[in-house]
Amino acid sequence: MGVLLVALGVAAQVFGWDALLWLPMAAVEAARSNPETYGLVVIGVVLMVVARLLGRRRE
Repeated sequence: MGVLLVALGVAAQVFGWDALLWLPMAAVEAARSNPETYGLVVIGVVLMVVARLLGRRRE
């Protein structure tokens, strides 16, 4: 986790925060333009996480 934060800090210094935050802002705009599709994607991700957690409980 620490390595990821250091890499993020270095990338922010080199490229700037505006360049790094462009991708998340584009994803939010896409979700706002077509919420039904991205809602289904979110439900799918949540179900996969729940299935993973339930699978670990059984072991």
